[in-house]
Amino acid sequence: MIVSSEMIKKLLDIWPAIVLRMNERRITPELLAYKTGYSLKRIREGIAGTPAQITEDFLRKCVIAFGLLDGRKSDGKGADTLSFDECVKLIKPTPAMPPRKGNFWDYDDES
Repeated sequence: MIVSSEMIKKLLDIWPAIVLRMNERRITPELLAYKTGYSLKRIREGIAGTPAQITEDFLRKCVIAFGLLDGRKSDGKGADTLSFDECVKLIKPTPAMPPRKGNFWDYDDES
């Protein structure tokens, strides 16, 4: 299988988010391997920064292992119906602050 540079970049972007969630939930690589059924070797490679393969099934199981599915917001969808991109969106952390729209001090009162 030929892997494009775009796919390698995507894989390298996903692993730091997985590591962040592992740290948040205090999940060790061994426990993640147990909960997902994914190879411990591949998990360790991904954590180390190697573009280790990530399957949709692995991401779905990560969503479950990290407790990221909120039944109230998932529109009745279970983890088994989530796409690769939906799983990535759930695993990646949300931005801390919304994009900046302006500064309070920039207000110009010329009325």
